[in-house]
Amino acid sequence: MHDKTLVPLIHTAHANAFITLIKHFEHDIYPLLKAAGLPSNILRQPYEFVSTTPIQHLLALMAEQADPYHYGMILRHEIKTFFIPKVLQRLHHVTTIEDALQQLTVTIKHESPSTQISIHRFNDMPWLCRQKPKDDTAGFHWAEIFSVLFIIELIRTLTRSDWLPSQIALQSHGADELAIILDNKDISFYTDRSIAAVALTDAIMAMPYPTSAQFSPIEHSADAPAAMSYIESIQHALRPYLVKQTLTIEEAAQILETTPRTLQRRLASANTSFRQLKESFLLETACRLMENEQYSLTTIAYEIGYANLAHFSRAFKKMTGFSPKHYRQRYLSS
Repeated sequence: MHDKTLVPLIHTAHANAFITLIKHFEHDIYPLLKAAGLPSNILRQPYEFVSTTPIQHLLALMAEQADPYHYGMILRHEIKTFFIPKVLQRLHHVTTIEDALQQLTVTIKHESPSTQISIHRFNDMPWLCRQKPKDDTAGFHWAEIFSVLFIIELIRTLTRSDWLPSQIALQSHGADELAIILDNKDISFYTDRSIAAVALTDAIMAMPYPTSAQFSPIEHSADAPAAMSYIESIQHALRPYLVKQTLTIEEAAQILETTPRTLQRRLASANTSFRQLKESFLLETACRLMENEQYSLTTIAYEIGYANLAHFSRAFKKMTGFSPKHYRQRYLSS
């Protein structure tokens, strides 16, 4: 399916980088995690992706804890020290900054499959653009600010300079916070646009790719990741929440920013159901935990939301044909 039909996702390692920023504002991270709609155990989960929606909520909640300039400095530091090295690791055999940015439009999908980055020319200037369905929320606004700051810090890293763009376009209604963060009166801001974009120059695009920006590459990461279907994106988005069997379809629809009816219809079109999805995730989690001897079966039953071991044993045997005890014995003896 086309990217716009995917549930927006972000790599868990990147999501965790945002979550650790909470410590700049609060000693106890869990109230903000809950308010953002993130599982309390998100930092301990092994899943590859999480939904971007609660991460956007978190960005907006943290923005309420500090003035825009201070918050912007925190975001820029995290971009420079964590996000940019992660992205540059995926670039291979580039000779100019334009090569790097063209490759970035593909490799960024390893980190966020639904993200669309592209280079276009407007008014005889190259612009690095970010396409995303517009949403009039504080979370969308701060995610857009983060994206623009990322582009600016990326160009600064590649040009080894204190570069700032002459023009910035935003989908959001206003640019006040971004203007405060960048603190430069020479930048022109254009709001309520169809895309977010940062104006570059042909001179920057032609500059050689700096050897100082090269990191140990990740094998094959310059290629586009395998295409993801809508159902696969649903599975990735819900997996962190479905480790317990209490999640309702109404709660799942809220996480996915859709309606229960639409979610049911989409799952039915893929010949599955919400109940089957829950059962497969619970089975996956139970099997993974049972393969670790340090967890008792009672602990595992509680971890995935069963009232007691007997209820868990009956459900597990119904799904697999084995009791939990028998499954663990077979696995450990293999």
